[in-house]
Amino acid sequence: MLCVLAGNKQIYYSIYPEIARLHRLTSAEVINHCKSIFSRHGIPDVVRSDNGSQFDPVKTVEFKDFAKSYVFIHTSSSPKFYQSNGLIEAAVKTVKARIKKSRHPYLALMAYLATPLENGFSPSELLMGRRINTTLPVAKTQLQPYSVNKKVLEAKEERRIEGQKMNYDKHHGVRNLDELDPGQNVWITDRRVTGKVVQKTPYPRSYLVQSGKHVYRRNRKHLIPSPDFHPEPEPEDDFDVTGYQHSPADADPGCPPLMSSPQSPKTYSERASSSTEASPDPYVTRSGRTVRPPKKLDL
Repeated sequence: MLCVLAGNKQIYYSIYPEIARLHRLTSAEVINHCKSIFSRHGIPDVVRSDNGSQFDPVKTVEFKDFAKSYVFIHTSSSPKFYQSNGLIEAAVKTVKARIKKSRHPYLALMAYLATPLENGFSPSELLMGRRINTTLPVAKTQLQPYSVNKKVLEAKEERRIEGQKMNYDKHHGVRNLDELDPGQNVWITDRRVTGKVVQKTPYPRSYLVQSGKHVYRRNRKHLIPSPDFHPEPEPEDDFDVTGYQHSPADADPGCPPLMSSPQSPKTYSERASSSTEASPDPYVTRSGRTVRPPKKLDL
């Protein structure tokens, strides 16, 4: 069983209309409504969420203690990597589109729950083991409870997921990325700074990377191995993975300022002499690409 949560009030309303009274996005409020859901549908094996402050085990231990007391596994998607949470994102997009097009949100939600999926079963059948009665005419015999054949359902879902994966990999040219070792220098693409791998997290393809005094959690897709490591200062008002805001007094004394002294622009003759005296050795960029100077005909 899988229960997916997200730290957005609209997503809560779309997935679970019964918790539309969620006025505050605090851990205590979220836990209270989760208990209400679990009392009717049972405790899930895995609860997957985004990286909202309600679920962050560093900023608050309430949800971590809740998962321990109710005996379920809590996992979260990688920051800045929304496609890893594609299941819930697609569901939210579908439900929100239905609600916007209808003047009666609950009728739209009921129609969505009664519509068969690609595997041939509707969400209500998968959740409750029976079809629900809607505004469309239906025979009473079709509303009797029955058990869904688990083997048939798993086989259909496996074929569907495998087909989607093959099409996506072929269209986007997906390839497997090598794992990173602790202490390896990397380039963080979304931050545009260099960093050093601290460790690999228990979550899939997720790493903790340190850049200056900040520690970030990023997906492997955001990290490019960089053989040429040049530490760069981070903005003083930025937050690290612990949520602690560093003050200017905490700045790294070993990091030189961006502009230590004013520099006068070079003249044309100086630039020409520096270009002629440049070393012909190839230059390696942060991303690992080798840049070789062009060979020119010396007349």
